Amino acid sequence: MNIVRHLSPLEYKVIGLLEFKIESPLNIGTGTADVRRTFARIPGDRGFIIPSSTWKGAFRSVSERIARSMDFRDKLAELAIKSFEEGLKISYKVDEKFCNEVLNVLRGGVSTIIPYSCEDLIEAAIEVGFTLEEINEIRERGFDAHSNLLYKLSESILAFHCPIGKLYGNHVLAGKLRFLDTILGLGNDGVMLHERSGVAIDRYSGRVREGALFILESIVNGKVRLIIIADNLIPGVEDSRLFALTLEAIENLGLSLGARKSTGMGWLILNSEKSYWYIIDLRNDKDGTKIGNPFKHAEKRYMKEFLKWLWS
Repeated sequence: MNIVRHLSPLEYKVIGLLEFKIESPLNIGTGTADVRRTFARIPGDRGFIIPSSTWKGAFRSVSERIARSMDFRDKLAELAIKSFEEGLKISYKVDEKFCNEVLNVLRGGVSTIIPYSCEDLIEAAIEVGFTLEEINEIRERGFDAHSNLLYKLSESILAFHCPIGKLYGNHVLAGKLRFLDTILGLGNDGVMLHERSGVAIDRYSGRVREGALFILESIVNGKVRLIIIADNLIPGVEDSRLFALTLEAIENLGLSLGARKSTGMGWLILNSEKSYWYIIDLRNDKDGTKIGNPFKHAEKRYMKEFLKWLWS
């Protein structure tokens, strides 16, 4: 029995082609505080780039805000969202009560929160790297197991069920969503480069910081295209519902991207009429025909149809 059932077996592959309109000047910085704050470029000056990590961070931020107000059918998914913490790394804050639930199941008991048998829980623990020796130590010693093993196992159980983690990844799961880099060329799709001068403000005094004049490069006007590749978005499950709500929010409210968002920069508007998704059903693709030539066998759906599919 595959408890995690995340990316394997691969049942669906989805390819999204999204088009955005640049509503306000966009700057994707290089992380420097130079006088000239340039837009990120491809080496050799072959164009401008919006890295996949920038897209992923923007989408993830929307999903995190939505998830905190969602109702989940899966009790562990709901608990994972409540326990979700993002600092230097993503983690899940587990308390003694939840650890006792995990320990109870591991010792053969039944939990109203954790839908696992003892055997299922052992299989899940092994999947994320716990050894049988460590599992036995947790079962025998509980909270006295070395290196906080019980807390680590409990956190991993929450990570299994976290809809945010399933979509974007965490320390246990690889994300279902992959965002590709976007390449922009001047003159293509109406893209123009704009330079504007500015000054840095001292956060403590609220005044202009001396010697802090800078020039900011930004892309204005034009279109921006994004490709998303998703593995195993299963219609109707918690993470698919969260992704549907994320897309609906971006469709209705736009997406904030890049530097100086607090000043109104980097606002993108999704063009739903020119955004579409290819869905490849691989459940019966035993000989690999569909995965070998996905676009030939894909079903094309526009945004409204794709959202309906995610909810179904």
